[in-house]
Amino acid sequence: MSCYGACRAMKMIKNLKQARKKILEISNRFDLSKRQKELKVVEDILSNVKTNGDKALKAYTKKFDKVTLKSIKIAQTLIDDSINDISKDLLGAIKHSINRITSFQKINISKSWIKVFKTKEKLGYKYVPLDSVGIYIPGGTIPLVSTVLMTVIPAKVAGVKRIALFTPPPVHRAILTACKLLGISEVYQIGGAQAIAAAAYGTESVAQVNKIVGPGNIYVTLAKKNVFGKVGIDGLYGPSEIAIVADNTANSEHLAIDLLSQLEHGSGLESAVLVTNSDRIASETERCLLKRAGDLPNKERVLQSWKNNSAIILVKNINEAIELINELAPEHLEIITKDAWVLSKKIKNAGAIFIGEYSCESIGDYIAGPSHCLPTGGCAKFASGLTVMDFMKKISIVSFNKRAFDKVANDVIRLANVEGLKAHGDAIKLRINKKVLLPS
Repeated sequence: MSCYGACRAMKMIKNLKQARKKILEISNRFDLSKRQKELKVVEDILSNVKTNGDKALKAYTKKFDKVTLKSIKIAQTLIDDSINDISKDLLGAIKHSINRITSFQKINISKSWIKVFKTKEKLGYKYVPLDSVGIYIPGGTIPLVSTVLMTVIPAKVAGVKRIALFTPPPVHRAILTACKLLGISEVYQIGGAQAIAAAAYGTESVAQVNKIVGPGNIYVTLAKKNVFGKVGIDGLYGPSEIAIVADNTANSEHLAIDLLSQLEHGSGLESAVLVTNSDRIASETERCLLKRAGDLPNKERVLQSWKNNSAIILVKNINEAIELINELAPEHLEIITKDAWVLSKKIKNAGAIFIGEYSCESIGDYIAGPSHCLPTGGCAKFASGLTVMDFMKKISIVSFNKRAFDKVANDVIRLANVEGLKAHGDAIKLRINKKVLLPS
């Protein structure tokens, strides 16, 4: 049976127990602990780059990307000239997106604060930008220009001084144009686990960064996981996913194309879930999706994802839909119902929520304002999407005067004693006694 024929055989899930089982299966489809073969490849790459630097980077680029590099870093002249190689319409769209994302991220930045309490101690947080970040942008046949904007802009708004961008060759002109408009001059034409290694460890051409952000394939994700601790990371992004809650007021054509908008990323592991209380909407949406999928250039992969990692769930009422969505914790959630705003207040777990017919996920991917780098695989239960605060640290500020110190001193001694930490308690006692007590 062809993939198309198999997809047509998808059965709607009408049982809550079966729906929960399918949701768990979808969440676990990208289990990194089961990728031992890929992990061994990644560990070898990391070790080789750490030992051999640029030589290893060039060798891997020739092996995986079929490109022989003369220079790992892209010349500034190529970045500058790229702006002349794209259409005025595309240039205008990139500028429009930059303006919107920048405006949104500026609202989200936190300011340092110090509060003076009754006993006059001063406590607070100081927010400071990271010194440097490495941003990974998937490339090759699909130049993710939008990901440049959605990662670099929050870093710039945060005040990061050094932003290094890594992307596989050949680097698309539109990516270089985005870098030009954003003032990014440090662009490296390397991809995969080797790019993560270069950012984490440094080489002759690449200076080490403090944190690595951005999505990538299984090798990039495993590399990020491996180097965490040496450098910071934003998260471990898996294949893209979308869930939609819809009632009989929704447009099935819209639902179908929105589901396809995430399946078309094309790894074969993407996920799309429709939860509805309307049998008509469920049937019509699947029929529209299968018809439109045939027009996509990577239709076989799309239909593979639809068959293996996706579901249409028919519920008795929309409250059941909300319950299932909170268990799934999808990367993207669209709510297209007559009371969408009311329902959105009941959502606890989602990377991003798109409310209403005209708030399709594509708007969020390109121009709305919040970053499209979002938690996947159920991670929205404990993680958030990328924001300006991912590029900042908060440092505790503590300042006690004598009066404030005296109010807490004895309790600190008691707590230190129960933990058996003598020097902690003595640090307080010496300040109470005003003299140094030397051991006999």
